[in-house]
Amino acid sequence: MSHYPDKFDFLMVGGGVFGLTAAIELAKRKYKIGLLNPDTIPHHLAASSDISKAVRMEYGSDTEYFRMVEICIDRWKHWNDLFGAKLYHEVGFLLLCKHPFESKRQSFEQTSCANLIKAGYALDRMDANAIKQRFPVVNTEVYMNANFNPKGGFADATLTIEKLANYATSLGVQILQGQTATELLIDKGQLWGVKTKEGVIYHCGHAMVTAGPYSILLLPELAPYMKATGHPVFWLKPKDPTPFTPPHLSVFSADLSNTGWYGFPWSDKYGIVKVAKHSNGVDLHPEHDDRQVTENEIIEMRLFLNDAFPALSEAPLVYTRRCLYTDTLDGHFWIDHHPETKGLLVGTGGSGHAFKMAPLLGEMLADVAEGGSNPFSTRHRWRDPTKGTTQMEEARYIVGGKI
Repeated sequence: MSHYPDKFDFLMVGGGVFGLTAAIELAKRKYKIGLLNPDTIPHHLAASSDISKAVRMEYGSDTEYFRMVEICIDRWKHWNDLFGAKLYHEVGFLLLCKHPFESKRQSFEQTSCANLIKAGYALDRMDANAIKQRFPVVNTEVYMNANFNPKGGFADATLTIEKLANYATSLGVQILQGQTATELLIDKGQLWGVKTKEGVIYHCGHAMVTAGPYSILLLPELAPYMKATGHPVFWLKPKDPTPFTPPHLSVFSADLSNTGWYGFPWSDKYGIVKVAKHSNGVDLHPEHDDRQVTENEIIEMRLFLNDAFPALSEAPLVYTRRCLYTDTLDGHFWIDHHPETKGLLVGTGGSGHAFKMAPLLGEMLADVAEGGSNPFSTRHRWRDPTKGTTQMEEARYIVGGKI
């Protein structure tokens, strides 16, 4: 066992969106920062390493998440300028629903639009005829009502992680790839270091566990409050991409809170249309379980497309993956000091909707790490949800209301 020669003020354990944004913000505050990651960054299996992540203000009645994304969209645009790259693509967000907005079934859409109005945004409501004129690939016999919000779109997730890692390095963060944390070193209730499978001990004043679903393996005491779940993602290659290309299609949700289905317009970069499901998913062990999408899930996806986008329903399926969420029981992030171990912090629990908050996450994590608070940190502190806790993200289709 060897000892790394430097001692860090803060050591991030995990190089996804939580770890990188925290490292950057703490480095800006003049701390000496290290970051451990078990493989390269971006990691090919990480939730942060995907081609696209939706950026939407639509969060039902949740005004706090609405405000967070509103702030983040402006910061995403700043990142585009800062990094000289198109990380955020503002192609808009199309909120499709099967029933009239006034129906009880569409309460998510109703309250999402109410928040837009309260914040001073104009709605762009469409009936079936208007949808067909502007977004002709939508099957308006099923999806008869919609609202289009031009302030929204998607982030290129993998490119974002690459740019954030480079930026962190430029700020003096030591990114230590190929180092798999296996043990948090604690003496008399005080954390002093982290040991890796590769045989190195890293000394630090504080460690922040930002390892996504692997956080639960490092800190088993988190297991009652969160778990890893896997969610199907599909890449399809239509014969003619034109009808799926902005402005003919934007990022969309299709009766999201009742179906879980959402997707993205044609990607010139990858030559596909991506569709995914934001629902319960399947429980997975992040190290041991198979992440293959099942044949039944593919059939379900085809049935959805037949209803929503018939022109895509027979398109070749060129790739599938299972996006791994770190799901808290209530759907809120987990950002706080460990209640029993000094010098130990946790930043995880993305619950499938954290990436859009990337430009705000680092600030939240750093404020809490320094012992302070952040305007948005209260609900993400260490807490004690029970197995009866209801999942709180209204956009997500949760069978039974519980993860």
